[in-house]
Amino acid sequence: MNYIIIGIIAVVAFLAFQFMNKSKTESKNKNYTSKFNVEKKLTKNDKQILVENVDYNLIKKAVQDFTKNYDNSQQSHLKPISRLHKTDNNRIVITFPYDIDFEILCYYINYLKYPMDLNYKANVTGWTSTKSTDNWLNKEFEDEKIMLFIDPNDNEYDNVMLTTKKGRTYKIGFAIGEGLQNHNGTILKYKPSEFDNLELEKFESEEIK
Repeated sequence: MNYIIIGIIAVVAFLAFQFMNKSKTESKNKNYTSKFNVEKKLTKNDKQILVENVDYNLIKKAVQDFTKNYDNSQQSHLKPISRLHKTDNNRIVITFPYDIDFEILCYYINYLKYPMDLNYKANVTGWTSTKSTDNWLNKEFEDEKIMLFIDPNDNEYDNVMLTTKKGRTYKIGFAIGEGLQNHNGTILKYKPSEFDNLELEKFESEEIK
């Protein structure tokens, strides 16, 4: 009889422990999500991506697919919220009303060039002002105007090229041990985006998050 009572007590204690642990986890996740929602505030920035020569719906699908990569609680703070602007001549400009990390911007440009399970060929160009604390960069990149793109002759598929307003060109390799590399010669010369935020306001747009 005593063994039965001890067994019942043990089961009740185990179930109580499981319930408390689940409650703590749910509370933690709820607080994390709440914190994420609070921290996502409109943030002035000059990050842009221009995509040319692709149907709007294909780019929208690519943006949605890329965004889903950050849909779990461990990465949700990195999730890019994008605004797609339908401009003229079959060009789409992507902006980031809540800002995104420089590293994510680089991955984003690469993904739009080489999307998963979508068949298109696009010209993809990005712009931003960098900070010395951005991943892969150093003190020489403090408040530097740069243009990001994929080398037309690229055959590695896991990098972006970077050219500065001052005329220097670099390659950023995503593989471990690569990172920022000097590039001899010029692939594309820096040119600023032709669209500022005021210019983009006149075009139809939608937010993807």
